[in-house]
Amino acid sequence: MVKGFISVLVIWVIIFAVAYIYFDTRLEHRVSVAREYQENGAVIIPRSWDGHYYVQGSINGFPIKFMIDTGASVVSVGKQFAQLADLPKGRPASFATAGGVVQGEMVFNQIIEAGGIVINGLQVSVGLHGDVALLGQNFLRRIDVIQSNDTMILRVRTE
Repeated sequence: MVKGFISVLVIWVIIFAVAYIYFDTRLEHRVSVAREYQENGAVIIPRSWDGHYYVQGSINGFPIKFMIDTGASVVSVGKQFAQLADLPKGRPASFATAGGVVQGEMVFNQIIEAGGIVINGLQVSVGLHGDVALLGQNFLRRIDVIQSNDTMILRVRTE
C-alpha cells in the first residue's frame, strides 16, 4: 500500500512539474525587438499574454525591457537598473503610483531608445522596483502610438 501511494505521488509530482515548465515558458512576455523597426519608422508590438505591450530598448545604451504605460508621466526605472546603467545622481522626488507614493529621484537629459526609436534629453524617474521599466508619456507623446486589435504600433512622426 505504501509503494502504491509513493507511485501515485511521484506521478502527480511529475505531472505538476511538466505543467509548471510548460506554463512558465509559454507565459513569458512577448517583447518586440529592434529588428521589427520598419523602414517607415514604425515598431510593431504584439500584445503579451498579460494584456500589456513590451518593447526592448535602452537608456543611455544600457539595455532594458520597457512596458508601455500610457498612464505613466515619465520613463521610470528601478534603483537597481539605475545603478547598473550608471545613471547620474538625480534630484529627489516623490512619485504618485497606483501602489501609493514612492520616493526616488528624477534624472535629467537621458537618451531613451525603444524598438529602434531614439529620443534624446528625456527625464527618467528612478524609484520603482522590478526588472521592467515603464515607457511613459514623455517618450510616447513625441511619437505616434496606434493600438488596434492585439497590436500596438509606435511610429516616428514625419512632421
